[in-house]
Amino acid sequence: MSAQAQRRRKRRRGAGVAQQREGIALVLAMTAIAVLGVMLADMHESTSTAFVVASNQRDTLRAEFLARSSIDLTRMLVMREPAMRATIAPIYQLLVGRPPPQLPVWVYADELLGPFCNPDGANGGLDAAGIDSAAVEGLGHIGGSCSVVAVAENSKTNVNDPLNLNADQARNSMAMQVFAMTGGYQSPSSYDPLFERRDSEGQFNSRLDVISSLADWWDSDQERTQFDPGAATVTSSGGEEEIYRRYRDPYMIKNAPFDSLEEVRLVRGITDDFWATFVQPDPDDVRSERITIYGSGAVNPNEAPPEVILSRLCSFRGVTEQPLCMDPLEAAKFIQLVRTVRSIFPVPFFTRSSDLIAFVEGKGGPKDLYPLLLAMLGPESPLIFRPVTIPGDQRAGVDGAFVTAARILTIQGEGRVGRARVRIRTVANFHDRWTPPPPNAGSMPALGIFHYYRID
Repeated sequence: MSAQAQRRRKRRRGAGVAQQREGIALVLAMTAIAVLGVMLADMHESTSTAFVVASNQRDTLRAEFLARSSIDLTRMLVMREPAMRATIAPIYQLLVGRPPPQLPVWVYADELLGPFCNPDGANGGLDAAGIDSAAVEGLGHIGGSCSVVAVAENSKTNVNDPLNLNADQARNSMAMQVFAMTGGYQSPSSYDPLFERRDSEGQFNSRLDVISSLADWWDSDQERTQFDPGAATVTSSGGEEEIYRRYRDPYMIKNAPFDSLEEVRLVRGITDDFWATFVQPDPDDVRSERITIYGSGAVNPNEAPPEVILSRLCSFRGVTEQPLCMDPLEAAKFIQLVRTVRSIFPVPFFTRSSDLIAFVEGKGGPKDLYPLLLAMLGPESPLIFRPVTIPGDQRAGVDGAFVTAARILTIQGEGRVGRARVRIRTVANFHDRWTPPPPNAGSMPALGIFHYYRID
């Protein structure tokens, strides 16, 4: 082979090697681009996720403080109620003939606090009223909104150890209220089917079983409570924990007052049906609750639903046997009449408990509620219920069973920012006679103290 042919052969071999190297480089470059693309996509996803999480945490924090603000503003509103009452006292005195009771300002908290909780929507009303919202400090855009609902705890039936009663009096008072609330004095009652079903443990729980179990949970003895609704008495006999020992997951009775409403679920007979009927018919609306564990056992007739007023009234001997408590038609008249009056006159009518007693007895002057309704509707109106007669030996008890001021309130605030929602539920005490437990000393703060605080 000539030298020239050898050189041509070497050139062809070198060209082949170069082409092979170029192909490998292309594969390496494509592989590197693919790896970098995956890394970039992963980095982009991680960064986006971190950004969304951080944004949600930011919005959640802002929503929580909006909810806190709505609760604190409501507490300030309650604190200023005496000054508001003094302002309207002359007008109320002129119309009703007596001084006004405590004003339920907490009921209107959501509307009154609109400029603070929802300035974008509420400031238009201020501007229409001639108030320059832009010039008011603190009413600007807050990046979210809040709302608040407040309810007086003494507008419900108390199933806890009453603060103003002791021993058998406390158990008997609670038992008669719950018996009336669950339709025990009516035969038949629409609530009877609730006490004819087995619970999750396969047990039947009568109306009296539930009432006895509620009392046994917070009384201090180890004996089972026996409630006699006919004689309106309670006695003790037998062991109170026997039924709980037979549960699949047995536990002991507390023998101390309830600390939270959720604790009531541990009591024998408090089934989901019972809870949905008497405790929380609407879990998202605190205004639907009819049972409380906070309070003295007295009921506020200006705030309580008519069913709660009726069950408290019908928890006294001598009243339970009368048509208002035993006749479902008379009870329905009372309930509908109270609802109608509240829808027409959204002001508290009862200055003191004696005003309610006069109403249910059909007595009072021309400016009192029952005579006023009688004159407006006529004695033959289907809304007018048959008045009751309160026995003399029960009058003091009935008078003490109702109060026209609320000292303990459930306040539920909700903050909303973007998709974040935070709800805070509190139970606040504003009673001026409250003192801290020993050995602490002090007095009630102006904004009250919390018995319960939960963030969801």
